[in-house]
Amino acid sequence: ATFTAVIDACAKSGDVPRAERWMGRMLEQNVKPNVVTFSAMIDACAKAGNVPRAEHWLERMTEQGIKPNAHSFCTLINACAKAAGPNGAESAERWLDRSEEAGVVNDVVIYSSVIDACGKAGDAERAMRVYRRMQANGIKPHIVALAALARPFAYRGDWIKVESIATEMDAMGVKTNEYFVYAQLLSYAVSRPRQPDRAEECFRRAMSTGLQGNDYVANALSRAVGRTRSEELMQELCNGRQFIPSAAAPAARHSGLFPKSGRLDRPDLPRRRIAPQRGEAAGRGAGQ
Repeated sequence: ATFTAVIDACAKSGDVPRAERWMGRMLEQNVKPNVVTFSAMIDACAKAGNVPRAEHWLERMTEQGIKPNAHSFCTLINACAKAAGPNGAESAERWLDRSEEAGVVNDVVIYSSVIDACGKAGDAERAMRVYRRMQANGIKPHIVALAALARPFAYRGDWIKVESIATEMDAMGVKTNEYFVYAQLLSYAVSRPRQPDRAEECFRRAMSTGLQGNDYVANALSRAVGRTRSEELMQELCNGRQFIPSAAAPAARHSGLFPKSGRLDRPDLPRRRIAPQRGEAAGRGAGQ
């Protein structure tokens, strides 16, 4: 228990070398690690973004005859999501496969983590495939999974797909949140051509639910409808409510549903120049 506690403390601080030293001492003293110990070791690697070492310790766990649980796989999949890139998405889905092969009963959290990894990699098709797989297994998605699913489609300006996800969400009775509204507004902002009328309708609907927005939502709205119209809508619909800064919002602490850089297109890809809409440049010159 003492070894496990120390390894867990190392995991919480992301100190992989120290955690591995303690695991080595544990094995030298012929103290057999259990599923909690190995999960803590995997967690340490995941927090450090070290996917190969996280995979190594899950393999060691199975070699020791210890069956990984849902938490073990979910932790590893989160490490894949943190790594981002196409390899992260492929690895996340592969470990989802492994979890099912191992007979682990997966839940919405593990599927949401895989969808998140796909979203960070910009792999919209893989994200949708995992989402349909989750549905086929009878698991109802929550809003975090749906917002993560919408994100890669939003980055490419595929507002039709984002709206279809929103329609499914409404049919399931899942209430929207600032993550999803941000993604939907973003899809209108970066589409070609932009969709200001749809963005305004989306924002009106969100505000009617009492949504507490933040500056990401406000910035996406401004990009979609133009600054002047955005200010008019804020004045009309927010009823004196202040949008809380994203850095202060509890939602902003979630792993990556808002871009860390504050950019509205993919923050990890080269910036695409977004041309102003016809007449917008003139509007800016007139005081916009």
